[in-house]
Amino acid sequence: MKHIRYDSSSILTSDDVADAVIEYAAALAGGDRADTVAIPAVADDGTMTTTKILIGPSSEIVVEDAEDDELEVEDDEFVRRLRAAARTFGHSEPIHADTRSDLTETD
Repeated sequence: MKHIRYDSSSILTSDDVADAVIEYAAALAGGDRADTVAIPAVADDGTMTTTKILIGPSSEIVVEDAEDDELEVEDDEFVRRLRAAARTFGHSEPIHADTRSDLTETD
């Protein structure tokens, strides 16, 4: 489980959903675009809910690990759709500065 921190809100969702959201946000920012995303989430009372957010080039989204929880929401279709949408910006893989294989360490 992960928390997506957006504005003053915290959205509790699965690892895959949170990762897909932040990857899509990066793709949107790179394309200077915006979109609304309905995120499958877990409400405070443990029920399933959807939280809709606007993601744009200036969005400040933070993804943090949450305590392990049996309420893990699995939504493979959401993750698949969001990652497919991110690929429309011309990147087959999300770009992560800390994991690029062509970077070498210097002493």
